[in-house]
Amino acid sequence: MYGRIPDATNGRIDRRQALKTMAGLAVAGGLTGCAGGSDGSASPTATDTSTAAAPTPITFGTPNAAAAGISPRVLRDRGLVSDDEVDLTLELGPPPELFTKLQGQAIESSTFPVISGARLANQGGDVRLLQPVARSFNSIIARTGTDLSSVEDLREATLGSMPKNTAPFTHFALLLALEGMDHENFQFQFGPPPVLFGQMKTGEIDAMIGVEPFSTRLLATGEYREFFVFNDRWNDLRGTDMPLVEAATYQSTIDTKRAAFETFLQGLLDAGRAIRDDTRAVFERYTDVLGLQSDEQIDLAVERISPIYPTEFATDLRESGKEVVQLAAEEGLIESEPNVDELFVEL
Repeated sequence: MYGRIPDATNGRIDRRQALKTMAGLAVAGGLTGCAGGSDGSASPTATDTSTAAAPTPITFGTPNAAAAGISPRVLRDRGLVSDDEVDLTLELGPPPELFTKLQGQAIESSTFPVISGARLANQGGDVRLLQPVARSFNSIIARTGTDLSSVEDLREATLGSMPKNTAPFTHFALLLALEGMDHENFQFQFGPPPVLFGQMKTGEIDAMIGVEPFSTRLLATGEYREFFVFNDRWNDLRGTDMPLVEAATYQSTIDTKRAAFETFLQGLLDAGRAIRDDTRAVFERYTDVLGLQSDEQIDLAVERISPIYPTEFATDLRESGKEVVQLAAEEGLIESEPNVDELFVEL
């Protein structure tokens, strides 16, 4: 229905490779033509570029079908970072796969949940969270017409959730603790978002901890509603937005590529502004990524998803991330509290 530039669903994508190939052919042709005149003398138009600095390669992991993956794509596709400075490759995959790759240093950087960064730091990794990429967009989704309207009601329900080591579950458990409730008193059915999405539609679960874009796709049907919005409740309790995802890398990577990462991080903020300034065009461009199939779904995505991306370094969201980590440690939701001043850095 909508014009699309193809976007792979998994693996590495480097939008610059084709450009570099064409540029290389052009340079080769140019050098052939200006190698010398008929007498073998050098052409006066020849230019020596051998001393030009090569762009710094950065591989950045981003979800292949999630709202948090939109701003890195906008950065890449709109050329918001100069090819002369950064040679960017996006590594696309489901969040658990990206976590594993970053954990094993198979990729050097990625979008990464704040709580996952804390867990990795507790395992002894020198992971660093550099900058907020998206605030929380989780909420409880239930079918319209059910009696579920509060977290207390969920005690008698089966609640679909991503696994216990994920940010959505940990944030829900933390919010319950702040409400004076224990998540152990709730019945969960765990699975990845696409599976939970299907189970909601077939009625196998009563409610789910929604993640975007699946929440928007359900709500656009009019057959579902949301309550207990995580960000709203965190705001009520703590007076600020709830964090979700930051850009993560390793200290060893910062030591060797600091300038390139500074440029890349600024590009992410520029992408946030591009989304705010041209929201509908952005969401129409990435309908395949988000699984949006109608104007109604796109309209709702514009309303619900576009505000989650920072347009400047979100200091309040950064401090909120530290607070989430500290409180999660106090409630026993992570093994211990890492050094937040070491985990969270600003380049």
